[in-house]
Amino acid sequence: MNMPLSKIIVSSYAVLLEVAIWLILICGFIGGWVVGHGFIEALGGLVVSFIFCVVVLGAFLTIADIQKTIREIQHKQVVKPQPLE
Repeated sequence: MNMPLSKIIVSSYAVLLEVAIWLILICGFIGGWVVGHGFIEALGGLVVSFIFCVVVLGAFLTIADIQKTIREIQHKQVVKPQPLE
């Protein structure tokens, strides 16, 4: 059974993660600027939000990369091996 909605969700998962990472980084920069009232504090907020993204979303990006690699391997295996005689 072919489920197009499931395929759309799986294919858009990496894009949604990428958007979430950028939004977290932007919010960290703005939050650092507002709380600290300066550029150095904004960079601190950016660094903290980057570390948060690495710890929390890094595993999901790794899973998405593994899925992409498996799909590429499956598409390359067009020729079936011949049985030994």
